Amino acid sequence: MKTCYIICGGPEPCRTVRIPQDVFIICADSGYDKAMDAGITPDLILGDFDSVENALPDNIETMRSPTHKDDTDTMLAVRTALERGYDDIVLVGACGGRTDHTIANIATLMFIREHGAKPGIKGDTTDAFILEDEKITLSPDLSRYLSVFAISDKVTVSITGAGYPLDNYVMERSFPIGVSNEFTDGCECTIEARSGLALVITAKK
Repeated sequence: MKTCYIICGGPEPCRTVRIPQDVFIICADSGYDKAMDAGITPDLILGDFDSVENALPDNIETMRSPTHKDDTDTMLAVRTALERGYDDIVLVGACGGRTDHTIANIATLMFIREHGAKPGIKGDTTDAFILEDEKITLSPDLSRYLSVFAISDKVTVSITGAGYPLDNYVMERSFPIGVSNEFTDGCECTIEARSGLALVITAKK
């Protein structure tokens, strides 16, 4: 897979996110400030740059967009990644701060998936994944909560290795039974989603 990491604007830093060396890195607007703070050099910077504090460099590809547009800077970065053939797209530091921005970025995960690429969110405080007829195994992180939500009308969810297991439970979008689960010390946690879409989130306590 061709992997692209998009460093988003917003307050969540990305100092502890491990970005592989062989991936393409895009900074969306003030995501460039976060990259500079974390010592990360991007391959592309784009946005309307209405909130960037650092001076833009001359030696990195830069794409300037209008301030008034339909796409967020993050969505613009996603479209660019898709156009360049990346099929594994990770949004970095996409949660926290304004609630509407967090919801927009979760919706962007759906956009990525609907356009044939693998989506994900990674951050110092929040990671997120979308599952559909698949499963994921996570290492235990006792500093984080684990939550699973239906984002289709219904999804059949199984969870093993967590404080509150589920076995082929039909989760409904209107009932958040999967919120605030917990990892078990020394035990990997596996989440499986079938017959629908599930959003998996790990968030700092």
